[in-house]
Amino acid sequence: MSHELIGQLAGIIALVSLIPYVVSIWKGETKPARMTYFIKAVVATITIATYISSGARTSIWTGLVFAFTALVIFGLSIKRGMGGASKLDLSCLMLATIVGIVWLTTKDAVLALYMSMLVKAIAYIPLVRKVYLHPKTENKLSWGMALLADSLNLFALTSLTPHIALFPIFEVGSSAVIVGLLVKHSPRVVHT
Repeated sequence: MSHELIGQLAGIIALVSLIPYVVSIWKGETKPARMTYFIKAVVATITIATYISSGARTSIWTGLVFAFTALVIFGLSIKRGMGGASKLDLSCLMLATIVGIVWLTTKDAVLALYMSMLVKAIAYIPLVRKVYLHPKTENKLSWGMALLADSLNLFALTSLTPHIALFPIFEVGSSAVIVGLLVKHSPRVVHT
């Protein structure tokens, strides 16, 4: 299987992962972290552009899909999400804005890519806190599919240079943290 085909397959899995998430939001089970998805919606769109301009080709599909899904989820989170105005949320927004200003003023696509990943890492702080405190407000199936898509996307890489490989590795790490927290906080079945 070619790298391009693997990347496209990862993108399809990423897109399909949106379905259980949206269904879960509509049922009132999943409550997206508003600030995380606000920052991700803005940053993901610009990040994928800088990733492509940094030379990525075969591993762009999950980034494109997750930029789209971040916009959809943020839209749904306005009415059906959690948080957004706590001190932590506002601190993350302020920090992301400062890093974002530095990021947008650079003319270097590679530096911009690294800065955008830093902003995304900051965006995950409210989500990680929410998942830790309220794990039932996230959809395990969707996050598991996202982790699968991100992991598969590693096999789409044709270069291991940092500016090409770091973004997919970062995405795997981000999804793995959320999945790990969701699995750790799952109710245990006790057999008697």
